[in-house]
Amino acid sequence: MNTDVLAYPITDACKVIGCGRTTLYGYISAGKIEARSLGARTVIPAESLRRFVASLPPAPIRVRSASSAEV
Repeated sequence: MNTDVLAYPITDACKVIGCGRTTLYGYISAGKIEARSLGARTVIPAESLRRFVASLPPAPIRVRSASSAEV
């Protein structure tokens, strides 16, 4: 994520966090991501995306045993 960007349009915010528009609007409706109006456009503050991603649970990491790695 470019730290110089203050806010992303919806399509770019989707690309940054890797979700679709419907999912992003769901997060906005649930209050998990902030949205702002910029004229007729909706933008997502970069800091809101950072907070959202930081709030996600850690991904489970599975360590493969040596015997399963040989398959």
